[in-house]
Amino acid sequence: ALSAVVAAAVAFTDDTCQVESMDKVDCNFGDQSSCEAAGCCWKPLIPNPGNLPWCYHKAGTVKTCTFKSGPQQPFSAVEMQEVRALFEANLDIHGSGMVVAAPDHATGPGGDYYFAWQRDDALSMGALLQTSGLGGDVETKMDHWLAWVERSYNQTDPNGDIMTEPKFVIPSGVAFPGGWCRPQTDGPGLRAITLMAYAEAKLDVKQRVMPMVQKTLDRVAANYTHSGCDLWEEVRSTDFFWNRYTMRKALLQGSVFVATDLQRASTYTAAAKAIGDALPGHVTSEGFVCESQNRCYDTATIEAFNVGDMADGMFGPLSNEVVQTLRGLTHYFCNAYELNQKAAQAGVPGVLYGRYQGDSYDGGNPWVLLAASVATLLYRQSLAVAKGAKVDPAVSKLLEGLLGQEVSASNLLGAGDSILSRMKTFLTNGMHMNEQIDRNTGGLTSAKDLTWNYANVLKAMTAREAASAAVVTIVV
Repeated sequence: ALSAVVAAAVAFTDDTCQVESMDKVDCNFGDQSSCEAAGCCWKPLIPNPGNLPWCYHKAGTVKTCTFKSGPQQPFSAVEMQEVRALFEANLDIHGSGMVVAAPDHATGPGGDYYFAWQRDDALSMGALLQTSGLGGDVETKMDHWLAWVERSYNQTDPNGDIMTEPKFVIPSGVAFPGGWCRPQTDGPGLRAITLMAYAEAKLDVKQRVMPMVQKTLDRVAANYTHSGCDLWEEVRSTDFFWNRYTMRKALLQGSVFVATDLQRASTYTAAAKAIGDALPGHVTSEGFVCESQNRCYDTATIEAFNVGDMADGMFGPLSNEVVQTLRGLTHYFCNAYELNQKAAQAGVPGVLYGRYQGDSYDGGNPWVLLAASVATLLYRQSLAVAKGAKVDPAVSKLLEGLLGQEVSASNLLGAGDSILSRMKTFLTNGMHMNEQIDRNTGGLTSAKDLTWNYANVLKAMTAREAASAAVVTIVV
């Protein structure tokens, strides 16, 4: 055993093996002799909480991914009609108002996805409202969801607190009785955001919505420091960035929504301020935003930047923190996935993103919904630049490195297009989208027709429409 360690140490004296942890790309060999015979570096890591490869490529052998692309519509109007149809088919299941996470009982290691998650229903119904308005049967679906939210909270939870229950059985609506990561503290705030958006779009439901908004936000304001589960339902913390940043938005919006209730509005404002004051604690000295102390590199932060933004200067799309985080995650996943490396070597723009460093669920693959989330952020950046936002010179340099060209509204629009276009190349059955894309083969894997995928693609294309219109206006 000692000789093996010495051999590994000798092998590691090669300067080309001095690779930063985040830059290590797996050579896919499980023993030292095979690894080194293939021209790769071998360095055992015990313990290895980040699931970093022991066998990895030498410095200089890995290509850098790029977003360099001109604007090119990633989805046609016909394709988007199919996306919307697949999305809406998962809403208001059996007229219950519930949203099924995926109409799939058995694909992948996650097993049955045929449940109604509190988080998913809030995000999905918010996406429906954001991308559709109240046309067609949208109002009916929203009314049914409103009734479901009322019904879901008006029951006893055998697991503890019904307000933070992760998922419910379809069609009965009872809390899932099995073991799961509990509590999930992001759900109440996310539901409040969508409830308030609906009340703004349909004024005559405000009085009906008010008690539920108060109930959810009273809980958020009183318990935001409590321990809960992460966005991916795997680890616990008292301070996830995703949870806190979206809670802040819910509380700030809530303080306005309940403005006539002065005491309650003041409580919400104070809690939002306390959360906002603590959020910089997630930022590293370089400006990268960590999801939590026990999981730094996590694309949940990108989703948070989109969902929780209040346009008040905190983690805005062109801030140093947001761009540093985008850069860091892009760099990591470019290196981590064979699909991204193949694209980089071929000069194909676009990057696929996974959940977090060291993810191993179903192989630790790129997720479709996260590609759409990154694209949405790039479109928001494009819109901001088109509207005259000034980009800090240091931030501009970071963006230029990602874009492979100067920072402009048009180039940022093209960057977003490169992400969605790259993801779309792996769709093999029309617009049907599984949860994940195999990191090596590109095959679709895990849950079929994940609702969150379609919600995020619809939001991305809505953001693209706004950015594209602004870019055209500049050109004209």
